[in-house]
Amino acid sequence: MARGGHDRVIAVQHEASGLRAWIALHHLGYYGPAYGGIRVLSYRSETDALHDALRLSRAMTFKCVLAGVKGGGGKTVVMAEHIIDRPGAMKALGREIEALGGLYQTGPDAGFTAQDRIDLSSETSHTAQFFSCGELRSGGEATAEGADHGIRAALDFLGTPEVKGISIAIQGLGSVGFALAKRYLAAGARVFGADIDSDKVKAAEAIGVEIVAPAKILEVPCDVLAPSALGGTVHDLSISRMNTRIVAGVANNVLGHAQQAELLRQNGILFLPDFVLNAGALIEGSGYSSTGREDWTKEIAGIGKTMREILDRADTEHQSTRVVAEQMAMERV
Repeated sequence: MARGGHDRVIAVQHEASGLRAWIALHHLGYYGPAYGGIRVLSYRSETDALHDALRLSRAMTFKCVLAGVKGGGGKTVVMAEHIIDRPGAMKALGREIEALGGLYQTGPDAGFTAQDRIDLSSETSHTAQFFSCGELRSGGEATAEGADHGIRAALDFLGTPEVKGISIAIQGLGSVGFALAKRYLAAGARVFGADIDSDKVKAAEAIGVEIVAPAKILEVPCDVLAPSALGGTVHDLSISRMNTRIVAGVANNVLGHAQQAELLRQNGILFLPDFVLNAGALIEGSGYSSTGREDWTKEIAGIGKTMREILDRADTEHQSTRVVAEQMAMERV
């Protein structure tokens, strides 16, 4: 079954484990498989879960195209509230992915645990490119490296070529947010951070992050605001309270609605589209999987070049960076 421009959308159910999920494959072209992680969250309805899978997989196509990855976009969402046997659910999902014969290459997303990886991998081989790059480092570190290049391109665009002395506020101190915080502390920036997990807060505070209440992090006066947790945190109300020059989409789908990119532009805030900025792990993981090469530094650095092209074009055409980024992706599909 295909919906809304997607090549394939699959409803997955496994009664014994309580698995209810959607696998959305947006673009299955001649260039490679669909890439995209597995999100395990509670949803208000089946329709909400499907909508999340569709929009995330579409964004993954844009991410692949703009990152130079030979593949399209995919995404799986699992409705966590229905699960009664989690290992059984992940194994059943693994069998469904395996049955696709390599059309879909998957990995972790929000709510997906290390144990889920073990259970899923027992039933499918189409996972490794996102889980590791020769076990050298986490996907969070690769994502943070790419985001760093994109943020530096934006700062340079605004006339601030040096990172030393700037301030960055990071919402979410998980694997990506923590890695980003380390990078900017090492570069001499002032780093603010927030997370609802007390252990993550303690770890970040120990390396020099200035901790802010989660409810206040989007309002911190800063040069760069980096939402790095779940999506949808940048909306009309939060935008009205922001005091930043740049919103860096480190998390997937940080905008509550696509039109909010234009609202940010009208408010004089530069928006860095998430499907461009956070492609580091995709570049490194998919590249390692297909070639065995472990060093993708040059390709990840290309995120900065792509971001600068988007910023320049958006400025010239007086459009939001999101609109321009999507146009560039569609021109290359």
